[in-house]
Amino acid sequence: MHPTTQLLQEARDRVTFPVQDLTKLIYGNEEIYETFMNAQKIIANEPSIRNHPDYHNWGRKEQIIKSYEKLRIMHQHFNLANAAHWAPILSLFQGTTPSAVSFGMTVPALRFLGTDEQFNLWGPKFLTMEIVAAYAQTEIGHGSDVQNLETTATYDSQTNDFVLHTPSVSAVKFWPGELGFLSNYALVYAKLIFNGKNKGVHPFMVQIRDNSTHKPLKGVVVGDIGPKLGYSTKDNGFLAFENYRIPLNSLLARYVRIENGQFSRHGNEKISYASMMVSRQLIIFIYPRMAAQSLTVAIRYSITRQQFTNDKREENSVLEYQTQQDKLLPRLATCYGMIFAGLRIMELVDDNFHRVLKKDFSTLQQSHAILSALKAWSSQWVVDTAEWCRLSCGGHGYAHYSGIPAIYFDTAPNVTLEGENQVMYLQVARYLLKVLQYVDKYPEKVPFYFNFVLHVKETLANQSTDFGQLLKLTLTLQLISVAKKVKDTMSTGKNFQQIWNEVVGVQLLSVAQRYAEYFTYLVFQEYISSANPSVKEVLQQLCDLYSLQVILDNPNTLIESGRINVEQFKQFNETKIELLNKLKPQALGLVEAFNFSDNALRTCIGCHDGKPYEYIYEWATKENSVNIKGVPQAVNDLMGTKIKARL
Repeated sequence: MHPTTQLLQEARDRVTFPVQDLTKLIYGNEEIYETFMNAQKIIANEPSIRNHPDYHNWGRKEQIIKSYEKLRIMHQHFNLANAAHWAPILSLFQGTTPSAVSFGMTVPALRFLGTDEQFNLWGPKFLTMEIVAAYAQTEIGHGSDVQNLETTATYDSQTNDFVLHTPSVSAVKFWPGELGFLSNYALVYAKLIFNGKNKGVHPFMVQIRDNSTHKPLKGVVVGDIGPKLGYSTKDNGFLAFENYRIPLNSLLARYVRIENGQFSRHGNEKISYASMMVSRQLIIFIYPRMAAQSLTVAIRYSITRQQFTNDKREENSVLEYQTQQDKLLPRLATCYGMIFAGLRIMELVDDNFHRVLKKDFSTLQQSHAILSALKAWSSQWVVDTAEWCRLSCGGHGYAHYSGIPAIYFDTAPNVTLEGENQVMYLQVARYLLKVLQYVDKYPEKVPFYFNFVLHVKETLANQSTDFGQLLKLTLTLQLISVAKKVKDTMSTGKNFQQIWNEVVGVQLLSVAQRYAEYFTYLVFQEYISSANPSVKEVLQQLCDLYSLQVILDNPNTLIESGRINVEQFKQFNETKIELLNKLKPQALGLVEAFNFSDNALRTCIGCHDGKPYEYIYEWATKENSVNIKGVPQAVNDLMGTKIKARL
């Protein structure tokens, strides 16, 4: 057996829990898991879409062409009408997936905001790809500030239609994915002008390209915005309109409509949250699994990579070093928490989806708050984790052949797309303050995942150093503190918006992140309770490490309040070391429970059978097209020229 293969096998033999039992929990149910495994086989065995070793030597145009071939295969093999089926698959491909915006954002918006007649008209055409529609909300001048978007849709009572217009450069739609090349329609968010009055921003289903030629229609200016830090295969685009007429039925009319010359609204004014929930849910569900890919590579490599000798003059696997464990194992623990949170959020969004369709908006705001918190926290954490995994692999982590840099580049956009993270946190904080305000009058209305506000006195009085209790205490103390500061500052004459922007902004961000961490802890515990007994012990160790790391990263509130002293803090650090020692022999089993194939990992250094050096050398000598093509003529020309140096 190859030496590094032997190292991995020995590590597998040290795992004390049945890996398959954990795998079933990670994927939620057998059907989703089987779909995922089948997808890995299809992708690996299909030459046109399998992950190509020379991919990062290709130009952007070549990568985009490959991505469209990927889309064709996806339509042939997968149920794109069911997000639970295709969402886990998105992490398996090189580059981003075309039509993810169309299916993940536009279709849900059409379902939530359009009438049944509108959905029946357009919905089936998405499945046949007669329609691919971008979600055209963001403009050059405005992103998260949706109410100040500038694009206008003016109702013309003479012709009973709308005139869509881009009044300035800052009003040009900019950044929507799949707009640059692929989409023939766009869901355009514009100010509805009715009888000269602004009726707010509303969505319009708009054809932008010809069905036969795919060229822009007259009055439409559309194209690709060009290369970016990552997302190279996603055709983020721009879109402008020149007095472009669209039919009355373009306005998604489930909650707002124009009939008989009258404008009317129906339902909850916050309904626009609903369509964005699906896309944020996908970010929370998909991208922690990409962090799991980077952790799989880093932990396997840390076992096969040996550096420096021990007392027996044998080289140590890098994972034997406590510093390497400290880089990777707390992040592995958090990854599990986030994956479980993503599964629970899928259930919450599905429940909210069915309620909203019945015009029951009772769970809308709490769902929005949870999604905003987890979207903001998880998206930044995934990017940071990819970077830490890269660093933990030394120089090899910097190379694309490790598989990690692409994960970093393709997850980095999530920090600002679908709601800039600080804006998301501020919305969470606003909801937390609102819940705290009405808890005394309407305790029965406090949602389950916010019921910590019902037990403020008990939490403050509880002297336990249980990790979950300390997470709840930190959240409670911070929320009470910011609420008091808001109330006290109101008496100085400042209005709420001034206080929000000038006085408590940083505190609001902190309390919102504390909520995301606490929610993840609650869900982690729920999944431990429902898990097979064979994996409960290792899951509890992971949850303890996750919780403890959060406390160690943010100790100020507990220390300033006097709830934790220096000696207790020292003990927490000792407990963390104990948990690292317990989890180190389980680490390989914990990442292999994700069950990624070598093709899905796109790595030379983290393969199932080890052999990192052999695969690196094989790639460099046999698969790197730069070497295969030989020395560029420009080098020969340069070296054949006598250059006089100026001394």
